[in-house]
Amino acid sequence: MSKLTTLVKGELFRLRKYNLLAVSLFVSAIWVGLLHFLNIENVTKLIPQLIFIDVTTMAMLLVGVTFIYERDESTIRTLLVSPISKSEYILAKMICNIIPSALSLTIMYIYSKLFKIIEINYFILLGAVILVAFFHSLIGFLLTYYSKDFTDLLMTIMKVFFVFLLPVLLVEFNIVTNEIFRKAVYLLPTKSALMILMGAAGKAQTWEIIVSLIYLLLGSIALYYLVWKNFDSHVLKESGE
Repeated sequence: MSKLTTLVKGELFRLRKYNLLAVSLFVSAIWVGLLHFLNIENVTKLIPQLIFIDVTTMAMLLVGVTFIYERDESTIRTLLVSPISKSEYILAKMICNIIPSALSLTIMYIYSKLFKIIEINYFILLGAVILVAFFHSLIGFLLTYYSKDFTDLLMTIMKVFFVFLLPVLLVEFNIVTNEIFRKAVYLLPTKSALMILMGAAGKAQTWEIIVSLIYLLLGSIALYYLVWKNFDSHVLKESGE
């Protein structure tokens, strides 16, 4: 536990060092600005939708950026001789990657409580955010394994957005109303992520919440196994061995 605590502190230092925490706060400020200028008094449904966009994209991006910075600084090579396990290293990154998402939620929630109407239990929504951020952080890990540099990672995340996030958003905002398309998006993990967040606001059916929870929990286990299994080969590749 002491090693994990030390690693978490180190990861938080990197978030500040690389200005990633500042970027996360800036994005949160954009969402607050959007809430302010939209002529919508009750934002109970809108908050989960904004958080969905924020958490899914930022979770993948932040874990990838910190990993790439470590790669460029050759810090990742020290893992070969460090007295820490790869599980501790992965979990430390996951924990610190969830913090900006939780912070973004908190900022939007406080603003909404002060200036808008919001009827959501903060702690239930926070639990949903943690699960969604955890799942997408694992995806960020895998994307980083196969990205050559930051530009390559960014392009890959853009592809993921168009394939997995955009269809869900098109359905959510009723831009696409085709029934077959609307049912097909349930196959996407991002749809499950949105349903869990919307469920926290009471805007999803019980069966949707249950199926989505099972989907993301089992998916997180499978993704964690893949991240853990391929970690050693990735570190060896980056160390030039």
